[in-house]
Amino acid sequence: MARKKKAAARKSKSASSKSPSFVERALKATFRPGVLLPIALLGAAIVLAPVVPRLLPDLSQRDEYRMQASRIEFPAPPRWIPENLLDQVIERGKLPEELSVLDESLAGKVGKAFEEHPWVTKPVKVRVSVPARVEVEFEYRKPVAMVEVSDGFYPVDDQGVLLPPRDFPPSELTRYPKIVGLRSTPLGGIGSTWGDARVIGAAQIAVILLPYWSEWKLDSIEVPARSEAKQKYEDLEFVVNAQGGSKIIWGRPPGHQHPLEITADQKIGKLKTYLSACESFDGDWEININTLMEVRRTPLSKVDARANRSAAQKPQAARRRRTTEG
Repeated sequence: MARKKKAAARKSKSASSKSPSFVERALKATFRPGVLLPIALLGAAIVLAPVVPRLLPDLSQRDEYRMQASRIEFPAPPRWIPENLLDQVIERGKLPEELSVLDESLAGKVGKAFEEHPWVTKPVKVRVSVPARVEVEFEYRKPVAMVEVSDGFYPVDDQGVLLPPRDFPPSELTRYPKIVGLRSTPLGGIGSTWGDARVIGAAQIAVILLPYWSEWKLDSIEVPARSEAKQKYEDLEFVVNAQGGSKIIWGRPPGHQHPLEITADQKIGKLKTYLSACESFDGDWEININTLMEVRRTPLSKVDARANRSAAQKPQAARRRRTTEG
């Protein structure tokens, strides 16, 4: 009897010493408060997600989150910018009359609308805040010259970008240098570059001369004739015409890489020196400031005679070559 009791005790002890099964361990690990609570919350969130938005108040209709597009704040326009610029931006950009600052895409829409206007340069920065406020930061394009074409004058900025001609009354034309001698028309529309290196070169010269233009009584910037389909910027040479009849040989525009060309500041210095001695650019003179030496002044009659002789000699030289070759 004692042996049976001892055997039963050993069997019971052996059974109790066995490790729990995988299922038992999994259930024990799962049914803990720290695990069950997140699972319950996740399940509740899934169930309530479609319902909660309907229970919350509609903030998009509250005044502090909505504003009229006409209240967009932007830099004060200079005198050459049309007064209805914002109206143009709203219309061109197809912005709604009323804006919601809760719209996550609002800043992008407003920024794109301003960037597409020809008077606005990139980049455009937009800040949206509450109470409803939209602030836009950018710089305006600045007209520096008027390009003479067959049907009138087209304004351009310092990069040769075509600006809206209708924004300039005739009285504004005299404020800016004229670019003459051009037969090409803009390749792109308003707000795009002209597509001709000569326009960019003349515009860059206009930027330098604009502070002196009226005082020195200058008239126009003459572009070189097109000698080939695509001319290199550093090979272009320009002439500045004075109201008094003289022609100033300016030479290459700013930004060229020619090693023997003097700088724009040196050219301005030569013009100031010339004016201190001659007082004005009146008279039929060719005034060459594009030289390392002193300014050279030559009567235009001699220059024209020299040019005519050169033009006459070209066909004669060509005939002599053909005769020699024959």
